Amino acid sequence: MTQLTLDILAPANTPARLRHFGQNGYDHYRREFIRLFRETARYHHRHEVFRDFAEMATLAVQNVFLRSPDLEKEYLTIAGRYQPDDVNRMTQLLGCLTGALECQPGDFLGQIFMELEIGSDHMGQFFTPYHLSALMARLTAGDVLSELEHKPFITLQEPAVGAGSMVIAFAEVLAEQGINYQDKLFASCMDIDATAAHMCYLQLSLLGIPAEVVIGNTLTLVVRRTYRTPMWYVGNWQERLGTADVIDALCRFLKG
Repeated sequence: MTQLTLDILAPANTPARLRHFGQNGYDHYRREFIRLFRETARYHHRHEVFRDFAEMATLAVQNVFLRSPDLEKEYLTIAGRYQPDDVNRMTQLLGCLTGALECQPGDFLGQIFMELEIGSDHMGQFFTPYHLSALMARLTAGDVLSELEHKPFITLQEPAVGAGSMVIAFAEVLAEQGINYQDKLFASCMDIDATAAHMCYLQLSLLGIPAEVVIGNTLTLVVRRTYRTPMWYVGNWQERLGTADVIDALCRFLKG
């Protein structure tokens, strides 16, 4: 990608990016994101700008591995709707997201989506507060973690994933227990709303969670698009998942 990249985390005229940590740092980036977002492309509806930011950033991250001219073309088509200064602000928005998730895990984009009341006007969307997702993850983790006693990794199914809050919370629980979620967790995620799926993809990617994020309908199984996080490629998950399927099929055959 020529404009929106993972290493652009601060304005070009900033000699050095200040480091922030913990909850205070997370809140700092949240406030900065909201300030920048309100200044970005005031000639477009707020939901359009948020939607386009999430999609452009998703295309940029995905193309780090695929190097696809088609993805590049998609990105530039969306960017063409914005003035250069606003495209630059979008790189700074991505920097805020990256900085916040470096401080601590959380559903950063879901929180902001609700805080800006974008979801109130579109599809009646509601993103579960992260502290509730964290509570549910802790309550259910015991049963799921028992799978690691006889399986090489856990597969987490999220048929209405939203911005990825539950997946992030579960990964955090694994990390707290000393389990490397990059090796022991695979998340299979789906959402009917493209913006939610892009939000999820971005956050799981930046947190290093191996996942496949699908834009599609869980009930009809109609799939519109599939994205895979960087750790899916780095961790060779295509081969690992294929091997696991073969083993499961063999076990079912032997039991039958």
